[in-house]
Amino acid sequence: MSGADTFDVVVVGVGMAGSIVAGSCGDAGMRVLALELGPREAAPAQRRSLVQRALGLGGARPGDRWSEDVMLRRAEGRRYRRADCVIGVGPGGSGRVYGAALGRATRRDFEEDFQPRDWGGGTEAALPNAWPVDYDAFLDAYRRAERLLRPVGTRDPLDPDDDAELGPPPPLSPGHHLMFETLRASGRHPFRMHTAIAYRPGCSECQGSACGRGCKSDGYNRALEPAMARQARVTLVFGAVVQQIRRRPDRAWDVLWTDRDGNAQSSRAQTIVLAAGALNTPRLLQKSDQIWDGEVPDLVGRGLMFHANELLAVTVPDADALYGPRKVIAFRDHYFDGAMPLAECQSMGLVLKPGMIAQFLNSAAREAGVDLGALGRLVMRPAGEVAARLLEGSELYFAPIQDLPYRDSRVASVTDKEDGIERIAVTYRPREELVQRVKHFRKLAREAFAPLPVRFALPAGEPNYGHPMGTCRMGRSPDHAVTDKCGRVWDQPDLFIADASVFPSSLGINPALTVAAHALRVADAVIGARGAQWSAPFAPRAAPKAFALRMQRDLQIASMQGAAAHERNERPQSSHRHHRRDRRHRQRACPPVCACRLPRHRDRSQQGGARGPRRRG
Repeated sequence: MSGADTFDVVVVGVGMAGSIVAGSCGDAGMRVLALELGPREAAPAQRRSLVQRALGLGGARPGDRWSEDVMLRRAEGRRYRRADCVIGVGPGGSGRVYGAALGRATRRDFEEDFQPRDWGGGTEAALPNAWPVDYDAFLDAYRRAERLLRPVGTRDPLDPDDDAELGPPPPLSPGHHLMFETLRASGRHPFRMHTAIAYRPGCSECQGSACGRGCKSDGYNRALEPAMARQARVTLVFGAVVQQIRRRPDRAWDVLWTDRDGNAQSSRAQTIVLAAGALNTPRLLQKSDQIWDGEVPDLVGRGLMFHANELLAVTVPDADALYGPRKVIAFRDHYFDGAMPLAECQSMGLVLKPGMIAQFLNSAAREAGVDLGALGRLVMRPAGEVAARLLEGSELYFAPIQDLPYRDSRVASVTDKEDGIERIAVTYRPREELVQRVKHFRKLAREAFAPLPVRFALPAGEPNYGHPMGTCRMGRSPDHAVTDKCGRVWDQPDLFIADASVFPSSLGINPALTVAAHALRVADAVIGARGAQWSAPFAPRAAPKAFALRMQRDLQIASMQGAAAHERNERPQSSHRHHRRDRRHRQRACPPVCACRLPRHRDRSQQGGARGPRRRG
């Protein structure tokens, strides 16, 4: 690719946001260059040794997640420590790897400026965090994003604005039904969680890994890939490292990047859309100070937010009653408590395992000042084994407790003294007001699930490093924001930011649907600015009613397969890729929606494991 290459739009990153913008602009007839750091496909998972499994190392496939460590510190002047990065890379980004939760924010999220003093959380002021965009305008973008990503579930009975068109969710297991009715009995209003999973026959939800069958929606497989199949004018380059952007004298842009072989490249564009994520987008702007004559706006990189990673294990009396799909229940009765912002509580879709618990315990020790590194996971492993047995029959729930933006919470770049590599540098500490809100939520959660036992798996206020937000915040003026309400960088009319960097508040939900909705609005602004006609290219291929009927049919087929297998005491073959790959047990796999209550049968159906169930008696 030569320096003479000129594009209408260059999009940096093809995660949820970048894929939607690139696909939208390509369908509108614009010439688009999309630059993605990750590979087209992640490498096959490598066999792990006994020591690696004990330490919890090597679990992610190469190419699924950011490959370099992040440098963390709690305050300015403190020493950095290394931490694994959990950000997804490659087409679809983090949305391809993680949980596919697609909840909407509420009207109050957008309209209120949350400050700790309002609920007695202290006198320290957060940055202004009311959204500059009108909620009704954003609500239209939410609807469009849902038509694109096709979530299943049921509407939130507490939200009068929830008019989402949803596919039918899978049936609940007896254990999940008990939890659902327990919440109702305690006066709560549970509903079926909004998830971007099609639940086709053979689906195992793929929590924490990319889905190879297209069951799980992300920006790439629902927006960019279909646009390219329609011959949209999109050039997609994998393994590209963007070094800098520069303003040209003719007001166009130069994008300087290196390809996968390390060769320097330069591309010219009329418009640039940054969608590299809330940790990398501000770093690219900091390296591109030429566009501000060497004076990067102070707010670039500041206001970093993570949700508090609140995990709770809810136990049912019969461990065998939990099986089938697990990412199924949510409730928002404690999304707010008075002036205090809290979160939606949702089933996480994971089964507690010894290695996971050992990692949680090691994290707790680190927060207490005892950092044992990788060895800590090995030391905690016996405790994890005991805890896993005690918690058998537990469902793991997740509440992304809303974080607030503070000026000294920020991201930058630092050169690691040990190896000379430039790394992401995060300065962040959970505020005491956040810890107090987490503890208050725990009290409410115990009341909600009573009399079922509830245990909490992490220290109060533990950050969710997979949800970075707010480092190029949007606002009504450049005095307290980096972009305007459309994601356009102030005083840079053809430079847009489409990812979660622009969030002025973190909301009490997973960020995926809000990122998708914002990206659609950015695409509208880019296309409108270039004079192209918006054609709404991403309407569902089937009408909502036909889509719902098709999903209902798939769920009925899967349920009938499971029931028939149980009656015959047989194990029908699953279509899941893990079962296909293991030739030794092809005939012994369990269907994902299964009436069988054998514990081994239940566990393997969720994990796609190699072993099948043993027959009883």
